[in-house]
Amino acid sequence: MNIRPATAADLPALAALENACNPAPWSAGQLQAALNPPNQLWLRTDAQGTIVAMLAWQQLIDEAEIHLLNTAPAQRRQGHAQALLNALFQVAPAHGIQRILLEVRAGNAAAQALYRRNGFIECGRRKGYYGGVEDAVLMEKTC
Repeated sequence: MNIRPATAADLPALAALENACNPAPWSAGQLQAALNPPNQLWLRTDAQGTIVAMLAWQQLIDEAEIHLLNTAPAQRRQGHAQALLNALFQVAPAHGIQRILLEVRAGNAAAQALYRRNGFIECGRRKGYYGGVEDAVLMEKTC
């Protein structure tokens, strides 16, 4: 298993992964923009080089915001998302990151559990944020 930055050559595979994981997937343009600073787009690949998970995040002064954390449905519960989070936690001190923020669908209990296991706590909600029908749970972790 390997973690590496995404490149433009990865965009078709990233779009497929995003479509498989997200009921309101990012567009090709949004994924392309995630390749450019201050954004970071990291991949986790298997032994054959196939992308199994991705993490899109951005640093804003002394904070980081996680935008996407996707794992291919057939690869879930195998530690891929955890490995990407661990990589972010490792680089945070060197980048001066003191807090990590994210939002997650209220109905995504598995993702919320992953974040809670990693020290994130709920710090707010955005009512009807996802299509006017599902709340976003705001979570944060101090580093």
